[in-house]
Amino acid sequence: MTTLTATPQVLLDKSTNVRSSQQAPTWVRASFSTASRLAPGLTSSIAARLFRNTRRSSPRPGERDVLQDAEPRRLAGMQLWAWGEGPTVLLVHGWNGRGTQLGALVAPLVSRGYRVVTFDALGHGESEGKRSSLPELASCIRQVVEELGGVYGVIAHSLGGAATTYSLAHGLDIERAVFISPPADPREFLKFFGEALGIDDDVRARVKERVERRLGVPMEQMQTFAIAPAMQIPLLVIHDEDDKEVPFSVGKAIAEAWPGADLMVTHGLGHQRILRDETVRDAAVGFIDAAMHRQAAA
Repeated sequence: MTTLTATPQVLLDKSTNVRSSQQAPTWVRASFSTASRLAPGLTSSIAARLFRNTRRSSPRPGERDVLQDAEPRRLAGMQLWAWGEGPTVLLVHGWNGRGTQLGALVAPLVSRGYRVVTFDALGHGESEGKRSSLPELASCIRQVVEELGGVYGVIAHSLGGAATTYSLAHGLDIERAVFISPPADPREFLKFFGEALGIDDDVRARVKERVERRLGVPMEQMQTFAIAPAMQIPLLVIHDEDDKEVPFSVGKAIAEAWPGADLMVTHGLGHQRILRDETVRDAAVGFIDAAMHRQAAA
């Protein structure tokens, strides 16, 4: 693993892409705490549905500028945008995110001869739906890639990195990837969710079982750490030491577990502002555009 350091600029306001440990209102926590004792089955059923709920948000004013030159389209209820011509690079947002959050990467990639595509996954942004999960986001990625006829590379933020990893384990074929602030274990999301809602350990275990039954896959099989050692594609992980939503230690561990991966360390950007930083942008684009791989991608 190669480690780089940088102190990038701070340019983007905060938004929410992953589940945090912020607590629900006191009355909500009290209600779920009481219900956990009196009716654990019913409480776990309600909590399991809430666990997959998403908050859809439209592009912010500063993000809309990149859409002026985009080619919009719809795919199976999802909103997609495309720019440029050439090998395709797919931009993947995270939990409660939207494709336009990665808009700063569009122009430099197009200028280097790539076709750039981003999208709002189901339950996010301007796409249909109200719920999602890591495997469902991975399914959206695979649907988009299939529609595009394949892609050369992926640049993914937050849960988008974990979903891309899961997709790679289930047949996704790409040449290079960049993960920005990636998480690794959906059980950690469930832990934060349970703490925020005030449910006890028994109900949280029931929620896990319900979610796994609904998705048809154990959370243990969704872990990036379980998948990474078998990966062969070049990967750059970019993570900020001050990330309050996904600890830097997680990104570092992913880079260590992924054979040959590089790690870029930033400072003072947290989980969101990192997406619009010039140094991060240049590193991500440069990694995708590595000269030795251009001929194979053309």
